[in-house]
Amino acid sequence: MNTPNPAEDVLAGQPMDADDERALALVRTHLAAADPVPSGLAERVKFAMTVASLEAEVAHIINEGAPAGTVRTTEYDRATTVTFESDGLSIMVTLEDADRGTTTVRGWVTAPGAEVELRERARSATTTADDEGRFVFEGVERGTVHLVIRRHDEPGARPVITPGIEI
Repeated sequence: MNTPNPAEDVLAGQPMDADDERALALVRTHLAAADPVPSGLAERVKFAMTVASLEAEVAHIINEGAPAGTVRTTEYDRATTVTFESDGLSIMVTLEDADRGTTTVRGWVTAPGAEVELRERARSATTTADDEGRFVFEGVERGTVHLVIRRHDEPGARPVITPGIEI
């Protein structure tokens, strides 16, 4: 067990000075090289905070897996259709390249008339699914987006939020 050192307590109570700033800068540089912040961590934290604040149910991506006999390569095809599912709700979106590097997101939800919100970086857009559950967002910029679905056909239903997808 360490014996308390009163001199350290006094030093710890002092305001930060240039020596402290240099020491912290060295620690920051070392940690950035030895243990960098994982890619996408900020987006995942924002997503978790959004889910918590909405008290939402999270939809899961339906993984249909790779076709039999495929070989792993370093090249990949960008998915153009993604399907999400949660208890009692399915959402399918199709991504189409549009003008000036943007994307059109066409979707279908199993809750006709639901409010569908598309959240991207610092902005969001909202639309209402038609009587057959269809919705469209045009001019969506490349990056990570989430969909939030609010059902109006079931009073008290929690919103459903999708995991982020990269457009």
